[in-house]
Amino acid sequence: MRLKMVFLVVFVIGWGCITGKLVEALDYPTREIEFIAAFAPGSNTDNFARLAAKFGEKYVGKPIVVVNKPGGGGARGFTALATAKPDGYTIGLLSQSVIAHPYLLKGITFHYKKSFKMVAQIDYSAQGLCVKKGGQWDIPLQEFVKKAKEKPGTIKVGIGGTWTAQDFVRAIFEEEAGIQLINVRFPGAAETVPNLLGGHIDCFIGPASEWSHLYKGGKVTVLAVSNETRDPRFPELPTFKEQGYDVVLPSYHWIGAPAGTSDVIINFLAEAFKKAFAEPDFKKAADNLGATAAWAGPEDCLKTMEKIDQIYLRVVKKYDLKPE
Repeated sequence: MRLKMVFLVVFVIGWGCITGKLVEALDYPTREIEFIAAFAPGSNTDNFARLAAKFGEKYVGKPIVVVNKPGGGGARGFTALATAKPDGYTIGLLSQSVIAHPYLLKGITFHYKKSFKMVAQIDYSAQGLCVKKGGQWDIPLQEFVKKAKEKPGTIKVGIGGTWTAQDFVRAIFEEEAGIQLINVRFPGAAETVPNLLGGHIDCFIGPASEWSHLYKGGKVTVLAVSNETRDPRFPELPTFKEQGYDVVLPSYHWIGAPAGTSDVIINFLAEAFKKAFAEPDFKKAADNLGATAAWAGPEDCLKTMEKIDQIYLRVVKKYDLKPE
């Protein structure tokens, strides 16, 4: 056993040296790297792109410059990344929209498996079912479901966007609980908060970045979160799953590169971002944005995306969704 451990350590160190030498042989990087953010400046996706770039460039060794290319719910930026030269000088931030778009939008030419190579996972964030603190729906989830069954189609749930990650959570929860809510869609997740507090909707489903400060400030109650296990930042909040509803769909951000990018470059970038995301200041900054810093390598990123794809496909088939 001891001999095996020694061999493993030597192999890992040796592979690191080999990878470093291969990158040097490729003379990479020699200039700044463009980091595409497929959403507008100030959006949650943009914030994470800038955070990853800020901490990552220290270990990459060259500046990482964020370039915003919003449009089409991320489609414009994802397309730009997919069609970029695969030389390691263009990377981008990917959200779950990159998986959903081919099912929902006409004219999509990219696919998460065929068009990109994953570099690293940045974070994950719980989607939460939130109600106004002290309001009529500030009740346990089981009671919420009971009342929804008694009066189907009367509870208004706010959703940011059309068939975003939170919309898929809503659809799966309705199926699991056997209920029907009134789906009130807003242009973005930020609009759901004032509408909840103003009494225009009864609840909303959204990422922790939208509700964590409200929860901490005593403005909302979170009835359930969509993680597999309890969120380490909010260990007191129960999951849907532990309350009897198989709703497991956190929100993720990944870093991707165009398909065809050298595996040597991908591995170099993955290791660089691994070091960056392990920094305490990065973890603190991610927490301030409502997410948990959680690096994962290329293979694990793809496995997570495949699981999400299966969940999305289940919803797409149920609702008979077609590209529009």
